[in-house]
Amino acid sequence: MKNLSKGFILLGLAVTVFGGGGLATYLLFVKKPDTHHSVSSQLVVTPALDQGISMLRHANQQLAKGEKSNAQQTLISLIQNFPGSSKSEEAKRLLGNINIQAFFSLEFGFDRMEYTVSRGDSIAKIASKTKASPELIFKTNELNSLAIHIGQKLIIPMGRFSFFIDLKHQDVTLLNNGTFFRWCKPEEFKLTPKAVAGYFKVYEKIAWAAGRRVAFGDKNYFGSSRWIILNQSDVMLFSETNPQNPNIQKPNFGIMLAASDMEEIFTLITKDTSVIIQ
Repeated sequence: MKNLSKGFILLGLAVTVFGGGGLATYLLFVKKPDTHHSVSSQLVVTPALDQGISMLRHANQQLAKGEKSNAQQTLISLIQNFPGSSKSEEAKRLLGNINIQAFFSLEFGFDRMEYTVSRGDSIAKIASKTKASPELIFKTNELNSLAIHIGQKLIIPMGRFSFFIDLKHQDVTLLNNGTFFRWCKPEEFKLTPKAVAGYFKVYEKIAWAAGRRVAFGDKNYFGSSRWIILNQSDVMLFSETNPQNPNIQKPNFGIMLAASDMEEIFTLITKDTSVIIQ
């Protein structure tokens, strides 16, 4: 109260001595600024618009019209330009599903070769000749058994796959010819302290059923649990198709993928597939 009376006295003297100019002097140099601002005077920050939302909606509309190629380009643009979008992961999953469907149905954008079965051929021998996995040949040609006959025509998709393990975001991205093909969010991501970043290769692919290793063609192969072991022994990827009654004891460390994600990756890659850990 005392300070308020003092302020009025100073204001009166300023106006009396200096006239109207004294009021301006008082307001600029004597009166203390009011620190109690109303809510309406505060700066309002408008949150940035998430452009990924509209782009994902547009991609779904394009798919509904059968415009797969355009939808792919929209999703690629979203993933590359707006990696922080709330729709980025959904876009990756959708684009991966489109790529997988197109690859196995031999649609646009993917190279393939036609192979004619000759005497002495088997799925395993053809896989070795063409550098494709036997699972890929079997699935692409919708075979019901390993039996093939001389003169039979088989389609072999010519992918050049590698995959990228992101230590920071703890996810796995499958690449084809160095570009995005499929994205997976692991169910578990638990690496040993010895795991390091770098360039590696697939050392071995293992299928497990009822506690034993099974080869492609074994009656228990389909539905088996899978391991992908890199040439750095401290990193491996694995899945379990039967959690209630596991086919093999779960590793203490590794990257656990959903069984469906592992099935696709296992089909597309081969021994010596390149792997980047970063």
